[in-house]
Amino acid sequence: MLFPDPFPDLLTRDAGMAAALTAAQALTATAFPAAGVHVNCPLSVAAVQNPTGTSPSFAYAGFRDTEMHFSGSLLKMAAMLAGFELRQSAADFATSAGDCTGSVVFTGLQSAFDTDIVASAPRFRTEPGITQPMRVPKYPTIFDTPQALASGGCLMAFNPAFTAHMQGMIVPSDNNQASATIQALGYSWINGLLARAGLFDPNTNQGIWLAGTFTGAFPAVRVPSVNDGPSAQATTTIDMTRLLALLIEGATLDARSVDGIAGDMRDLLAEAQSVGDASFLTTGARQGIDGLGAGFTLTHSKIGLGPLNSPAGSTVASEATVLSHDASGQQFLVCWQNLLNLNDRHNAMAFLVRRTLLNFLGIP
Repeated sequence: MLFPDPFPDLLTRDAGMAAALTAAQALTATAFPAAGVHVNCPLSVAAVQNPTGTSPSFAYAGFRDTEMHFSGSLLKMAAMLAGFELRQSAADFATSAGDCTGSVVFTGLQSAFDTDIVASAPRFRTEPGITQPMRVPKYPTIFDTPQALASGGCLMAFNPAFTAHMQGMIVPSDNNQASATIQALGYSWINGLLARAGLFDPNTNQGIWLAGTFTGAFPAVRVPSVNDGPSAQATTTIDMTRLLALLIEGATLDARSVDGIAGDMRDLLAEAQSVGDASFLTTGARQGIDGLGAGFTLTHSKIGLGPLNSPAGSTVASEATVLSHDASGQQFLVCWQNLLNLNDRHNAMAFLVRRTLLNFLGIP
């Protein structure tokens, strides 16, 4: 199967989380009145419920969470998802392959997949400057030479170069590595997958959208955004939180493969937090609060940082983060964007998120 079935929405609107967020916004307005974080920054927060069960749920609340905003490198998560989903699709195809010669398998993938990939994202068929090689995956660039399995079929694995591109795109958030990843996957595969999975709605242009290479290697294809006009790297916080929830839940993304992909993506985001570009929420906040880190452990993160077209010189930060409250063990998902990149605003966002989580836990 080329595309997965539409992913379920694992988020459930929760009155307790909504009240916690509203109260935290009021406190942030008092503690950081000039920052404007409590009114200008879309924010999504979810508490993981029944995390050890077979069907975890996510108690959710958001603010301006359906608005599209330019979020820079945060959108590299879309390319990460597209890479691993393509590996699953290729593995499904190769289970019945009789000849594992690389040229045979790659030609077979092209014949079986490319027409449907192009059809899944029709906008790219008419965008000026977007050619067929920019739309579809470059299979020999992505996959290692297939190996015959004793049980039949062929083993499909990323080749070392593509593995390095994916790791470099997420962990240090290198733009050149991201560009190589996106060029290899193709715009139509990335965005067709997001649409088919239910993470982007082409009728409203809302959801997760990635149609720029971060280096200008391909022409950018843009959708409207609130903070930056037409944007090639934009998302809503609710859809990015839906993706985080799928990574934590795991079973949905792994349903098509015995090897699974959710764990591989979690590993990359954990490495990004531990040794790469860590969460902005670790910035120390005023009034004696040591950022979000005091009493919380941040386990997974992907940040975004990039310039706005207007006003010139403005830079906005964004991120998607998984963290746990140390004393209770409660796990949370947090996604925010459109934060003007100034330290005091980072402090204000750390305060807002921290206070929301503590409010939800009933901790004064």
